[in-house]
Amino acid sequence: MKLLREIFLKDWKYKLMALAISFSLWSVVNFGSRTAITVTRYVELENTREGMVYRVKPERVDITVYVVERLLLSKMIERVRAYVDVKDISKPGVYRVKVQLETPLPVLIHPAGVEPPVVKVVVNRS
Repeated sequence: MKLLREIFLKDWKYKLMALAISFSLWSVVNFGSRTAITVTRYVELENTREGMVYRVKPERVDITVYVVERLLLSKMIERVRAYVDVKDISKPGVYRVKVQLETPLPVLIHPAGVEPPVVKVVVNRS
């Protein structure tokens, strides 16, 4: 028992560092390189107010994401979404709002950009 404790605890900092480096190298080799792809998504609305009608122009945006090659056909790409937050809009009118992006695992599917980055939101009372 004492021998095992000495093996595991002696120089534990170096062993932990070696484990972290080996895990990093394993993940780079296992997941491969990243590929840029473009997906088209409808712009969703978040934090809408009751009694207001919202229209987004354009309705769809092109999102460029960097994806680990092994995940190109994965269902996770379908969960990439674009949305605008309208919580600060309280009056009818035409507003320009920045498009926000969300991915299920930003480490594996990293959003690079969106075109157009800003959309018009037309707000009317219902």
